Amino acid sequence: MAAAAAQRARRGGLSVPDRLSALPDELLRDVLSFLPAQQVVQTTVLSKRWTDLWRSVPGINLDLRHFQRDFFESCPAAWERMENFANNLLILHNAPCLDAFRFHASFVDCDPLRHLDRWVRRAIKDNPLVLELFVLCRSAPLSYQLPHLSSSPCRRLKRLQLTGISLDHSFAGQLRSWCPELEHLVLERCNIGFCCIESDKLKNLVVKYCKGQPADVFVVRTPALTSLCLHIPFATYKNGVSLDAGNLLMQASVHVLPTFSSPIKCEIILLGSLFNVTNLELKGFRARAVLNKEFNDVPVFDSLRTLSLVSCFSTIKECALWRFMQKSPYLEKLILKDFHVI
Repeated sequence: MAAAAAQRARRGGLSVPDRLSALPDELLRDVLSFLPAQQVVQTTVLSKRWTDLWRSVPGINLDLRHFQRDFFESCPAAWERMENFANNLLILHNAPCLDAFRFHASFVDCDPLRHLDRWVRRAIKDNPLVLELFVLCRSAPLSYQLPHLSSSPCRRLKRLQLTGISLDHSFAGQLRSWCPELEHLVLERCNIGFCCIESDKLKNLVVKYCKGQPADVFVVRTPALTSLCLHIPFATYKNGVSLDAGNLLMQASVHVLPTFSSPIKCEIILLGSLFNVTNLELKGFRARAVLNKEFNDVPVFDSLRTLSLVSCFSTIKECALWRFMQKSPYLEKLILKDFHVI
């Protein structure tokens, strides 16, 4: 093996070794899995050894931006090249298993999205560890609808990241039955038609800038959660968030957007569910939530070491901050942003 590697490492009799070619095929495939898909295919021109390596690369990264000839080229022209490339790629790709499938596209309209389903279904069929879909329609109110995949469970999936995707009421159920090993879930700028996230294995959850159908409350039941990032508009969920994250939650960033009619109790309950964290960032919480007598029943933040307050406690400020500090006896670091004291 060492002799074969050394022989591969010299090109054209030169004394300078080609260290990249000296690497074993398995390691080269792992390296290639982080490159854009078209660059991976282009490695076929390097030598005969590279001719078929791209077929078994365990990661596929498709990005519409990489198919644009310049910044000003229209999306339809780039999309046509991407569609032809992706169709051929997925037909010829024969990796024993797919570790990651990543897709990134931003459209002027949603018309090309009708071609995306077969690529997503093809990726899911290979049971990936990572699935990332970034699909934004810049000039249309519609968004890409994640296909129903209950017939093709993704038992290996560890990370699911969706941006700009439309998720219907069946999505919450799929998380449990379709992704039993899911540990990382990221939802950004999605249109969500469900109001409950429930998972036994989920460790990291991010929900930011999402829109949804008006509902009473957004429910999160994740006993294994260790990291949380929530950006929740109370205009969509008038009673806020019901968080049951167990005792493993260590880091949380919570941004609430309460309306004038939003009950203060919602913010109090949410704060009470964060008592076990060591690193906490709060944004948009009202002073009345901390000054309310029901805040007395919130557990002491015994583990809290770092607290960041952004645009919080916008009235009767120093009293609210002082009361929250009383609940944080072991706090070591306090960060105040957009904080106005009267």
